[in-house]
Order: sequence, then structure tokens, then C-alpha cells
Amino acid sequence: MKRIVSGITPSGDGSVHIGNYLGAVRQFKELSRSHDCFLFVADYHALTTVQDKGQLQKNIETLILHELALLGDLTNITFYRQSDINGLHTELQSILNNVTPLGLLKRAHAYKDKLQKDTAEDDVNVGLFSYPMLMAADILLYKPDLVPVGKDQKQHVEITRDVAGRFNKTYKKNIFNLPEPYIPEEVATILGIDGKRKMSKTLGNIISIFDDEKIIEKQVMGTYTDPTRAHATDPGHVAGNMVFTYLDFFGEKEKVAQLKELYTKGQVSDIEVKKYLYESLMKTFAPARARYADLAAHPEKVKVILDRGRQHALAVASKTMEEVREAIGLRNAYSIGPSTPASPAGGSLGTSISIDDFSRVEMTVGNVVEATNKEGSDKLIRLVVDFAEEKPRIIFTAVRPFGYTPEYFLGKQFFFVTNLAPRKMMDEESRGMIMAVDSDTEKKPLFVSAEGLTVGAKIR
Repeated sequence: MKRIVSGITPSGDGSVHIGNYLGAVRQFKELSRSHDCFLFVADYHALTTVQDKGQLQKNIETLILHELALLGDLTNITFYRQSDINGLHTELQSILNNVTPLGLLKRAHAYKDKLQKDTAEDDVNVGLFSYPMLMAADILLYKPDLVPVGKDQKQHVEITRDVAGRFNKTYKKNIFNLPEPYIPEEVATILGIDGKRKMSKTLGNIISIFDDEKIIEKQVMGTYTDPTRAHATDPGHVAGNMVFTYLDFFGEKEKVAQLKELYTKGQVSDIEVKKYLYESLMKTFAPARARYADLAAHPEKVKVILDRGRQHALAVASKTMEEVREAIGLRNAYSIGPSTPASPAGGSLGTSISIDDFSRVEMTVGNVVEATNKEGSDKLIRLVVDFAEEKPRIIFTAVRPFGYTPEYFLGKQFFFVTNLAPRKMMDEESRGMIMAVDSDTEKKPLFVSAEGLTVGAKIR
């Protein structure tokens, strides 16, 4: 399964309109059916333009709710916040800065556009200038195959490929693959309700998804149609008529075809067509609006989703950073952490790790709701574990040679490490590890019971 990485910046007010949905969210949902998808809220990127604490907080919260409500099913989607990944995005950015020539960044569109808008070079903040480097880090940490972008963002992926190639060549090791930009040809720029410019909150030419119904109805009724049509009985034009443009996406195919025919004959009014568009939008987004209301009323559900995404993303990003630190020479005989060489004999507890390293290990109470022997293996037991998340996880343990059976685990609570990178076990992924200790009397591991504790609780 190929991997995809994409990010959304909480700029503006953080809200999502139908242009965002058609241009990005809908495609991402489609891609998640056949790809391993990483989707993150690019909150660091927002700092280049949003420098008001309250506004940034509101933007992030709004964007998270809107995206989760629209995505719905998160199968194959890891959803997380950029700033939750323990600073690894900015650490990799700092490292990549040292293999990137200044001229490459000066050619970046975001920087050049700023200068063309009568902004003096000395007034351009460094965050905007180094935006492509942070974007490169965002992408390369997860080693994706594809990066979905609009045509205006293609250059950033090209810069990412250039930087990745320079890093690999400089350190003579292929740490990073070179991801390809993914730009579906059928995804066109969605014009706003004025019919002239790209749909934008700044321009006020949007149709919202999660606003009050009266607001959405007003936006629909203000949508550009056919300026040459003075009366409802006049033959109308469908081409360039934004109501029909939107109906092609949200209306029922046969009904839309019928309305187009009537419209060109002057047998249906603009008001009737707009009312059908409004009804179609409310029907299309009814499930998302219901999810939004539920998530807004239950912030704990949002935190569970973000924490699950953080754990998975952090595990993948941490592995990449270990490879990077090793390749550039930051890891050595005196390093503390996962790559530290074994300690000399004499230490009864083995290699020491820092408190910071230990704090990254997440141990969680899980309840085993299913347990079966894995077909085709004489070692593996397949556990389905409830962590009070949206969906249970599959976790394998290779303990049948020690005499363990599925019945031993079923219906019991244990401690699990939950932020390990997924491991492919035969035809499935194992997302975690059950905790065990050595036994002084038995030649087999003893599993750490968590009976009586709250499912989903973490060791701190």
C-alpha cells in the first residue's frame, strides 16, 4: 500500500467551505481507500501569518472539527497535529537547512509573491522564507510515495525532492525516498459564488458547510447564475452558471440534467434551481454536520482521535529521525537513547535511557475483546484490543511456543505499549505490544495484568 502525506494550514478562520471539500477533502477520502494516508494540521505553518494567540487557538480547533467531521471514517488515515510530534518536524527542518542552498529558497513562489506585493525583502519574516524547508520536513519524516497538492504547490514538492536528493548524496545513504506530487487532472479550481475568482473566505465568495442553515441559504441565493437572463421565462445559459457548476457535484444526476434542459428553455426560475442546490448541499453534508455537532459537544472524543494519530505518526517520525541522526553523525558512543551501544558489563539493569526517552513510551490499559490463533503461524496469537478508541487495534504476540492459548487472553485487561510503529505480521499490521516480565520460576513471559483499571488509562 503506497503512502500519502498531506497537511492543512489553519489560516483564515480555520473553517472549511465547499471549495476546500471539492479541491482536497473529497480526494483525500477517495485516496484513503487504497493508500496509507497521513493527514496533519500544519499549525507551525500558520505562524507565518497568524500571530494572535486567541485567533490561532480558535483556527486550530475549528479546522480539526471540520476536517474530522468531513472525513468521517478514518480507516487508513492517520490524523494528527504537526506540533504534537515532539518537535521532530522542526528538528528535521533545522538539519535540512544545512544541505539546502539559499538560491533554492529564493526561487520559491511564496517568497517571490510576497516581494511582488510591494513588501520589502527586509520585512519578509524568516518563517515565510523557510516555509519550503518545513514543508520538506513535514513530508520526508513519513517517507511517502505521493503528496497530493494543487498546481500552485507543485514547486514545494519539487523542492522537497531536491533537498532529499542532496541529503542522500551528501551523507552517502538513501535515507529519504523522493516523493512524487499527486495532482489529479480532474480536480479543477473551484470558483466562488461570484463566478469570477477562486472560492475564498477572504473574498467572501464561499458557500459554508458547517454554518447556520440560514447563512448557507443566503450564500446559495447570492450565487452567480446568468446575467443575460432578465425573466424566468427567458432561455438561460448553463455554461459558466455557478449554480449548475455546484449541482454537477452535489445534485442527483438525473434531476440536474432535467433542470438544465428546463433552464435553457426558460421553464424554470433561478430561485427554483438555487433552492434545489441548497437542498442538495444540506442532504450531502447532513452526516458531516451531525458528526460536527457530536464532536463539538464531546471534546474528549477529539482528543482520543488526535492522540491515536499522534502515537502512530510519532512512531514513524521517530524511526526516520533515528536514521537521520545516525547518518549525519549525531549518534555516537556517548549518545543517550534508543541507538546507544550496550553498556559495559556490570550494570544490573542494562543500558540507561533518559527520562525524556522513557516519557515517549506510552503504556495503556487495553481489554482483549477477541483472541485467536493466527492461521498459517505456529507462534502468533491475534489479539483484538479495546483501548477506548474509535476502533479496537489488532496486536500480535508470538507466545504459543510457551504454552499460551487464546483463551488465556480473552476478556482480560493488560498493559500494552501503544506508540510503536505498526509492524507487518503476515497479512495484517500489529499496532502495539503486550507488556510482559521475566519469571524467576517459569521459563515463559508473564503478562502484566491491568484488571480493575480504566480501559484507555495510561501509565505516567
